[in-house]
Order: sequence, then C-alpha cells, then structure tokens
Amino acid sequence: MEKYLRYSAPAVHFEQALPIGNGTLGAMVYGGWDTEKISLNHDTLWSGKPRRYTKPHAKQAYAEAQRLVMEGRGAEATTLLEREFSASFGESYLPMGDLVITRLGASHSMAAYRRELDLEHGLVSVWGEDDTGRQEREYFVSYTDDCLVVRFTCGTPSSFRIAFHCQLRYTVSAESDRLTLLGECPSAIAPEYARDLVETTYNGEGIHFAATVTVETDGTSRTDGDAVIAENATTLCLRLCARTSYTHFDAMPTGAYKEPCQACADALRGVPFATLRARHTERFASLYNRVTLDLGFGENTMMTDERLLRFAETGDLGLVELLFHFGRYLMIASHGTSSEASNLQGIWNESVFPPWSSNYTVNINTEMNYWPTLMCGYAEMNLPLIGLLRKISVTGRDAARNFYGAEGYCAHHNVDIWGLATPVGAGGKGCLCYAYWPMSSGWLCRHAWEHYEYTLDRDYLRDAAYPLMRGAAEFYHSVLISDGEHDILCPSTSPENAYYDKNHEKLAIARYTTMSQAIVMDLFTNLLRAAEILGEEDALLREIRERLPRLNTYAIGTEGQLLEYDEEYEEPERHHRHVSHLYGLYPGESITTGATPALAEACRQSLIRRGDAGTGWSIGWKINLWAKLKDGDHALALVKRQITPVSPVERRSWRGGGTYPNLFDAHPPFQIDGNFGVCAGIAQMLLQCEDGKIRLLPALPRELACGSVSGLKAKGDVTVSMTWCDGTLTSCTLFSPHTQRVTVSMPDREVTVTLTAGEITNLIA
Repeated sequence: MEKYLRYSAPAVHFEQALPIGNGTLGAMVYGGWDTEKISLNHDTLWSGKPRRYTKPHAKQAYAEAQRLVMEGRGAEATTLLEREFSASFGESYLPMGDLVITRLGASHSMAAYRRELDLEHGLVSVWGEDDTGRQEREYFVSYTDDCLVVRFTCGTPSSFRIAFHCQLRYTVSAESDRLTLLGECPSAIAPEYARDLVETTYNGEGIHFAATVTVETDGTSRTDGDAVIAENATTLCLRLCARTSYTHFDAMPTGAYKEPCQACADALRGVPFATLRARHTERFASLYNRVTLDLGFGENTMMTDERLLRFAETGDLGLVELLFHFGRYLMIASHGTSSEASNLQGIWNESVFPPWSSNYTVNINTEMNYWPTLMCGYAEMNLPLIGLLRKISVTGRDAARNFYGAEGYCAHHNVDIWGLATPVGAGGKGCLCYAYWPMSSGWLCRHAWEHYEYTLDRDYLRDAAYPLMRGAAEFYHSVLISDGEHDILCPSTSPENAYYDKNHEKLAIARYTTMSQAIVMDLFTNLLRAAEILGEEDALLREIRERLPRLNTYAIGTEGQLLEYDEEYEEPERHHRHVSHLYGLYPGESITTGATPALAEACRQSLIRRGDAGTGWSIGWKINLWAKLKDGDHALALVKRQITPVSPVERRSWRGGGTYPNLFDAHPPFQIDGNFGVCAGIAQMLLQCEDGKIRLLPALPRELACGSVSGLKAKGDVTVSMTWCDGTLTSCTLFSPHTQRVTVSMPDREVTVTLTAGEITNLIA
C-alpha cells in the first residue's frame, strides 16, 4: 500500500516541507542539510481577544433591504447592506516561529540524500552522506506526550547551533541545555487582503505563548547569547513543548502558559528517545490503521514530486491511493483529544498574514475539512467541529438579535477562535457577495446531526446535537417570510457568486437562493428526526413541520440545470468555482438519484455547465458530487485533475487547483480543504449512505476495477470491509456494536439483513 512521501532533496518552500502534528502542536520539516528549519504552530495561537461586533442600525437595514429586494430593487438593497450591515473582520491564525538547527563549520556537499514521511507512524526521516559520513534524523510530534521530538545521529562528532526565530513580538532566553521562547500575539490584525483597514496592535491583551526546547547530547552544550551550542555530538535530541494563554473563546487570554510549558519540558527530561518514539508510533499507527485501502498498484518507490511531475505521461493511479491516505494522515495530525477545529490550513501556517487569515471559512471550506471524518471512522475527530458550533451557538445569539431582530443563533461566512458570528466586510464595496450569508450555523448543524447518525450516541444527540440544531432552527424560523407560494429566506445570496438582473446589473442578492432554502430544509428535516428519536414535541416543532413543505423551491432551467436563484438569470461567470446550489445533492440529502431522479439529472446538467475546472476545494466538491451521481469515471477524472502538479512558487492564483510537491492541496494557495475533499470523494466512490440504504461500490471507476478496503463506516455505526475484482464484489463483511436491520445495495443485488451486535456479518458466501 502507498504510505510514504519520498524526496531526494531538502525543501526550499513551505509547499515542499513535510507536516507533522498531534492536533495541538504542528510542525513543518524542511530537512535542510547544513541548516534545518522546523516551522512551529499551536492550534490556539491566534490574534485578537473576545469581542462582539455590533452595527447601530443593522436590524433596520436588514428589514429595509428585505422590502427593497421583494420590490425588485436589489441594487439599493446591496448598497444599504454593505454600508449598514457589514461589520469588522475576524482574527488570524498565526505562526509560533521557527526552530533553526545549524551545523557549524564548513558547508558540506551531499553525496546522497533522502527525506521521507511515514504516514502510518507520523514520522519524518532524513538521511544522507557527506564528507563527514552518514547522518540520520527523525522528527515527530508526539501524540502521547504532546511535544515535538527531533533526533540527529552523526557519523562523526559535529557541532550545532539551536535557535528560535519568530515573526511576532518575542524574547528568547538560553541556558546550557534549554532554550525558551516567550511571545505575544497582536490583539488585532488585518486579513492579508485588507491590511489598510486594520492596524496591527500589540497592547498586552492578546494571546501569550511559550515554547521550550531541551537539548540532550553525548557531547557538551553551552549558551551563545540567545542560542544553545551543542559541541562534539554524535547524537543530538531535542524535545519542544509549547503552551498559550488561551483558555476559552469567551474569556480574556490570561491563562498560565510559562509554568505549564516548563512543567511539560521537565516531565520529559530523561525519558529515552526510544520510549517517546514507541509510544507515539503505536498510538498514531492505531489511528491510521483503522482504515486500509489497496487499489492493487503496489508500492511505488519513485520520489513523490517526480511522480507528480510525470503523472500526465505515466497515469500513475497509485497516487489516487496515496492522496486518500494522505488525507487521513492530515486528519489525524491536525486533530487531537482536545484540539481546536482545523482551519483553512489545518494547523500549519508560516505567515503572519496568511491567505484569508487561515481562519474558519464556513461557506464550504471548514465543512469540507470534516467530510471524510465520520465515513473513515474518526468520530472523535469530528468533535472539534462540534466545539466550533458550540461557540457560535453562544456568540451567534447576539448576531441574530442585533443584526436580524431574531431568536436563536446564526453565523456568517467567517469564524475565528473567538467564535466570530457577525458578517465581515467592514463596509467595503462588493463585500455583500461573501459577507452577507447567515447560513453557516445551519450547514454546521448537518455535521452535528451526522455525528449521531454515524455513532448512534443517544446521549450526544440529547445533550449536544439537539440543542444546537434547535437553536439554529429558531433563527431561521424567525426570519423566514412568505412570498405567497413558498416560505423563503429573504434577502439571500449564493456564496461569492452573482447574476445579471433584467437591467443587466450585476447583483449578488436575490429574493431567495437554492442553497439557502436547501440548508434550512435540511436543518428542519433533521431536527424533526432528532425530536422523534428523543420523544420531543412542542409548538416550535409543530410549526416547523407545517412550514417544511413550503421551503422546497427547487426549479429546473431552460438548459435542464438546477436553478441557483429565484429566477433564471444570466450568469457573469458560468464556470464559477462555487457550486452552492447543489448542496441538496451533497453534502445534503434532499436530492438523490433514487428518490428524486429529475433533480439529480438537473444537478448533472449544472455540473456540466460549470465545467471541471476550479480551485482545489472546488474540484474536491465536484468529485463528491459526481460520485453521488454514481458517475465514478467522471469523479476519477476530477481526482486526476487534482493531481496536476503546481509549483511551490505559485501561491496566489485562480487558475484552478492541483497539488503541491508535498501533496498539499493547491487552491492555489495552499488550503487543506482540497486534501480532505478528495479523500472524502474517493471514499464516496466506494461507499454511500442514502435513502436509508448502505450502497457498496456505488460509483466505482472502471480504472479502479480491483481493490480492497476495510474500516469504512456507514451510518448506524456499521464498519464495512470489502474486496472487488473486475467491478464485482468478491467479499464483504459488516460489523456493528448495535443489533439492527440494514438494507444493503450491491452492484448486482439488494439485500436486507439483521446485524447482531458485536458479530461480523458476511454478505457474500
């Protein structure tokens, strides 16, 4: 099986470096021979502090804009909302700094070099030879001991300088065998695209942090200013611990951080490297090996960057398997037992002004990060996303009340560690197309509901999912109005897209949009399902049940496409990267090929019209949509498009998707959502749950006619393992800790079987 990334040279760019992490602490390993750079991140290292944004006349502006849109005066409504409704930008995910290890003396010419990431064990290895002999290095972020561990082994005694570099406000202190970085984050910082609108502010109220690295060597060590020098060493072992002062999204970041960081370092002093390594690799491998996928292409030992560059000529489909496993690896490495939700870059960011603040962009990107989580059997790694939803269920009540005059809670398209729920944009012209979109709370509730569907954890449903879903539903119930035929969310936008109205004016706002209606319909449906399971019934539920049929505004256009807006308008960008109006097909469930074939066909026509090109995450969404349409060949064609190599120097472009040398998704720039999107899409080719059925090999591409998979999850906490050859299932087993009856659709037949709790059921004799 494919489980290694291999390179024959050190990394020069971030998009060539190799990621390691445990959900809280992240690192990018460059593998430099004479100078090693390891960039560091902590999941709670953000700018800002708790803050609730308001706009004095937002409620009035919303009500007036609603009236204007219903009267067909969208341009006036746009101006009003951009001026009176958009609020301040959110905060940014920031880099902690770099650990830099420099080999002293003359530079050395490498005679051989190898850099490798072992996905199964969460290990980076570097080895090579030069005029001093062989050197070996290992790097991991311990999943069990919460520290970065680095070990250098040298053929002949060598000397090294260990230092910190940091882009934030910081100090470094050195002892003979210990180096400590203390730093402060700004209490406010601008997004990289709006630096002139927000001043970077250091006033002591931001998050503070500490990182301590201890130095063990068989040589000697001493201080050298703000660095440590290890001399005459054949072994050098570094252990780095890090802590921040962040405690809670709604509290000032005044928690202890220096003392806990030192305590972590002290606790690890004297623990043998072999012990740390064994504990970490055992835990990491146990998570990684929950799922196996073997597409029958064997292990390719070619360098990974070379494989990418040659893909067009080789058609190396082993890379499909490698992308799936790399997505699972990133999921594990960016999620721990109590980590924050993974952001636009997971937990890996080197820039003080990262693209789009490396925040939570919740009009697709954050949700896509979690598409593979449940179906790949990592339910506990879905919980950080539920934690993010809990934050906005608190802050979003202010947003609902102050901006809409509504009950419940809502959030818009940007969220940060502080639970930002209000619309951003700061009054900028054109901000409406992305900033006015109160739908993320409804979309995130799909993940809350699916967590129950996949785990059948009734306590979780009662205590977590149901209250979250109900609070979001209260908001939409408050703001829905009737147009005489339907209950609609007005005004409405389709994320980041626009249309030409009858006066050929470009607008983003409409009476309603297909996505907004689909999200509300989805939430109301799932809330009623949850209420039935829990035995809940009250006036709100009765009203929602009555309104639900009036939400369905699906309509088909003159070219057979699913309409995106309330009418069939001319499209300024026919090939726009967002496919938001197809939410009902995926990740929603209101459109399926079995239950609503005409609407499914309209989705197919919409995808054809939009085309296959797109940014990295856009390609990932389309892979899943084509899989849901049961067209595995088209889905695989998009996976191949995703494999397109992108140069690490190309960091900002709309040219359309691909993969960087280290397999990070290229938007470009790097966004981790594309990695998770393609991982989920490959799983969707093999297993789907819809219309109350478990579908096996529903979208198997002809080029992947033989293979095996184990450990995938179906709804109902059912673990699925199967093999296939020439497109035909040759074995299949189901396992569940719950006794239940399930209907299973296979390529050649459909069966209903009873699963007995704790027993394996073999579907193929």
